[in-house]
Amino acid sequence: MAKESPAKIKCSAITQIAIAVEDLEQVAKNYWDILGIGPWAIYNWEAPLVYDRKYHGKTIECREKIALVQVGNVELELVQPLDGTSLYRDWLDEHGEGLHHLQFLVDDLAETSRILEGEGFTSLQSGKCGPRHATSAYNYFEIKPLRAIWEPVQMGSEPVGGGPVMYPSVTDGHSPKLKCSAITQIAIAVEDLEQVAKNYWDILGIGPWAIYNWEAPLVYDRKYHGKTIECREKIALVQVGNVELELVQPLDGTSLYRDWLDEHGEGLHHLQFLVDDLAETSRILEGEGFTSLQSGKCGPRHATSAYNYFEIKPLRAIWEPVQMGSEPVGGGPVMYP
Repeated sequence: MAKESPAKIKCSAITQIAIAVEDLEQVAKNYWDILGIGPWAIYNWEAPLVYDRKYHGKTIECREKIALVQVGNVELELVQPLDGTSLYRDWLDEHGEGLHHLQFLVDDLAETSRILEGEGFTSLQSGKCGPRHATSAYNYFEIKPLRAIWEPVQMGSEPVGGGPVMYPSVTDGHSPKLKCSAITQIAIAVEDLEQVAKNYWDILGIGPWAIYNWEAPLVYDRKYHGKTIECREKIALVQVGNVELELVQPLDGTSLYRDWLDEHGEGLHHLQFLVDDLAETSRILEGEGFTSLQSGKCGPRHATSAYNYFEIKPLRAIWEPVQMGSEPVGGGPVMYP
């Protein structure tokens, strides 16, 4: 019998992944040119479209640009702060450009915010948007036990509107060498995987988690910056709506996860998409000047499941193309709870 989470809030789907950037139009163009992601809807995120804005509980005036695109069943957002104090400017000043937050929808944002604040999590920034009678609103919480900023959003009775500018305005003749049609996984690098999995179960009701020992013989032919390595991680996987959420904890050996934790600390790490031919995808990315950070194969050797990580700096993120083989990877996970 499945266990019931004690969480007062249940996140049933991740609806958006956001990236903080300094030059939104350029990054949108890069996504269109490199992974075929677009067209983008670009908004001036400012009054009167956005109102009742608060930063750490205090009323503010600020302006951003945002760009939105649907990638499979998940929305990808780019956010560029323009004027005023904001959590986006804070993030860019402290961390630089990169993955910023995850979003989920709620029926009652005021109640969700009350619960999170009652559990000791304070609002970073909040606001309302669209027609004032339509009650669309958002709130950002840095939920440190979850190693991420989460944005609960209440969608109002009418579209937010705002009249976006589309980029590109005309798509005829565009044929990128690669086409990412869906984001299939979001990963978080952590130091204590079991504790973070428990936190997700207790705070947002996300679980149960399948926990694997990510090591030989399940994982093999591993390379780090092109050199053969031996290393071990633990990973935990859970489906959250149409996207898989992954926790990764490095254990032994050199790896891009240990590098990330040493340089950035715990937090959002990479995005994944599926490809039919990983060798060809890797050849294309390397031909465009992007070098592999780490790669490997997994599961039954005849099944040809494989992965490769590329830090694609023009996209402000690490992307992991994955080839799924003819059989499940296997490996006998331990379930939590």
